[in-house]
Amino acid sequence: MVLKRPTAIEVFTSTHWIRGSITPGAQGIFSHLNLPTESSIELESGELSPLHEVGQKSEPFTTLWLVKSEILGILVTNRAGLGPASMTRSGYTKPFPHWVRILLEGFELIGQIQAGGRFDFRAVIFEGGNLFVPLYDARVTALFFPRVTADAPALVFNRKRVQGISVIGSEP
Repeated sequence: MVLKRPTAIEVFTSTHWIRGSITPGAQGIFSHLNLPTESSIELESGELSPLHEVGQKSEPFTTLWLVKSEILGILVTNRAGLGPASMTRSGYTKPFPHWVRILLEGFELIGQIQAGGRFDFRAVIFEGGNLFVPLYDARVTALFFPRVTADAPALVFNRKRVQGISVIGSEP
């Protein structure tokens, strides 16, 4: 019998920052979020803050359901929270990290995307069936609310909400 443990996460949408926990199962958050048969996720025992009040005021909740397509990104406290490495990157090639800046509806993400070779924007954004893509050693900044920043060893972002990506060469 496999015990399901809740994983602490931080979710950001275009209007809110949400802290809570999710029980993704043995395959991890990455696989749980990319299930094509589910269009929502359930967060438990957390707090919800509008972006303009992050750090000042938050509203506690017992259970909160979020529509996956409206989620911009989810931060985890460690890389293992995303799930097995074989699930987060497809194929058998050795991953090569690319430092990138991602423009994402009022947010800027900086971190490493892992690819099998040369960075291919079209492959990251348009190819494959996964809605969420992992980003490692990430930094998140809300452009309209400069106080809202976070660092995370890993996060997943919604590739359908990306406005642009630039390769920045090395760690900023």
